[in-house]
Amino acid sequence: MDNSRVEFIEDINTCSKIPIDKIDKFWKVMVIDDEKSVHDITVTSLKGFMFEGRGLTFLNAFSGQEAIGLFTRHPDTALLIVDVVMETENAGLNFVHYIREKLKNHLVQIVIRTGQPGMAPEYEVISKYSINAYYSKTELKIQKLISLVTTSLRTYKLAIQLDLELKKRKAAEFGLKHLNQTLEEKIVERTREVERANQLKSQFLANMSHEIRTPMNGIIGMSNILMDEDLEPAQKEYARIIKSSAGSLLTIINDILDLSKIESGQLTFEQRSFSIKMMVNEVESIFKFKAKQKGLKLFSRIQKELPHFVVGDETRIKQILINLIGNAIKFTTKGFVKLSVAVLKKKNNRLELRFKVEDTGPGIEESFKNHLFDKFSQKDASIARKFGGTGLGLAISKHLAKMMDGDIQVENRPQGGALFDVRLVVEQKSNNLDKIEQQGESKIKDLEEKIANLNLRILLAEDNKINQKVLQVMLKKRNIPIQIAENGEDVLEKLRAARYDLILMDVRMPHLDGIETTKIIRDPHSDIKQKQIPIIALTALAMPEDAVKCIDAGMDRYLSKPVHPEKLIETIGLVLKL
Repeated sequence: MDNSRVEFIEDINTCSKIPIDKIDKFWKVMVIDDEKSVHDITVTSLKGFMFEGRGLTFLNAFSGQEAIGLFTRHPDTALLIVDVVMETENAGLNFVHYIREKLKNHLVQIVIRTGQPGMAPEYEVISKYSINAYYSKTELKIQKLISLVTTSLRTYKLAIQLDLELKKRKAAEFGLKHLNQTLEEKIVERTREVERANQLKSQFLANMSHEIRTPMNGIIGMSNILMDEDLEPAQKEYARIIKSSAGSLLTIINDILDLSKIESGQLTFEQRSFSIKMMVNEVESIFKFKAKQKGLKLFSRIQKELPHFVVGDETRIKQILINLIGNAIKFTTKGFVKLSVAVLKKKNNRLELRFKVEDTGPGIEESFKNHLFDKFSQKDASIARKFGGTGLGLAISKHLAKMMDGDIQVENRPQGGALFDVRLVVEQKSNNLDKIEQQGESKIKDLEEKIANLNLRILLAEDNKINQKVLQVMLKKRNIPIQIAENGEDVLEKLRAARYDLILMDVRMPHLDGIETTKIIRDPHSDIKQKQIPIIALTALAMPEDAVKCIDAGMDRYLSKPVHPEKLIETIGLVLKL
């Protein structure tokens, strides 16, 4: 026998005759039969056999039990040639069952070669034991044996390759699953971190808003009161400067808060009727003095076909125009700034309005146009030093316009300067309602007189001395007196001692804040008798969730500081149903 190509191992101990590094150069074939002559004939028949450059190594077992031990030590066996009847009538089949069911090995090829075919019917054996071929000993001649071994080794090789691919795929799937799980965990953790960061940011902004708006309410409120006094021209100018500077600071605060609301999706819009002409006049009046100081002509053009009143968020539209006109005046040194308004499209009761803000300034450099509406966008640091501003106004204006189904575009005028084109969608009101709205200003005056004539007992819950004074003077000028409570506990004591018609409730107060005080008042089990007394929140907190907390606590209305007199009068009228 050519030992360089075919090795014959009579039992497991003879494996030591083959060097370890040579084993993978041979295909392992195990012959399981209780007749030694069958082993000899098999080895002789396959003498010199080669498949894909590899010879055969034979493993010989003479019983089913011996085959189990031998296979356990050689699980990489490629082919099993198994006799059925050995130490028992089903010894060979029991061995095959052990391989397929116990070891779950479906790679090794199994051929049944039996001397008593009737003891193991072919159709039952093939289907039940997952064997690859079935022969009687008499029919398995040399050529058929060689063909059988060749086919079996080819199938075994393919099965091994497929098994490796399946293992690689499973490993890859496991790795991917683990990666996905890790990514999901990281995403969840990152989401939690972002939520925590947003909560901290919101809390910081709320605190900042409260701490800044509280003194701002005093500054703006007192400057408004001072402007109404009979002052000398120089004194009136000083008061106007104070009011203007406070307004600029409040604009910066509002920009920061608006940006936070936009990013968190909390920005809301009011749908109320307003006069476009009156709004444009108000915007012009804001910048009239500043434009005059710079020697600029500030004027507006309103299309005749424009309705008197429309429905939308006047405050937000005004905010956009103030940003654009403020920038135009800021960067224009000579010439004019013009605001024009026209109806661009009309469909049913929806109007697409076009606001154009033109100036004769330096225009916008082409390289900077794409970044003009970015947050904190200014061409360079010298712009901020020279002209001031946060770089948020245009970014916020763009967001506001898009949220009102519109947009803002910018281009340079052929004659020089910039043109900002604003498109916004509003609703048109009926003519009858227009007439009602035209009486708006006189309605506020009538409401002031009505409230004054009712001789209401109004309780102001406010711990800040300046804000107490502002509201006292603001309402006193309208012949509406108020009483002061320093905190929530003081409010409860006064309600126990006397009857009041209305509470103006600050939210943040020492000892007992406005939220908890309102809850106690509304509590059916508390000792406060006036449980349904109207309560208006007056607070420096300006985030949407703050308004929700106030309403949830039982307050009737919510006003953020600085408090505007007309808004306060209107709100008092609403809660008292006047």
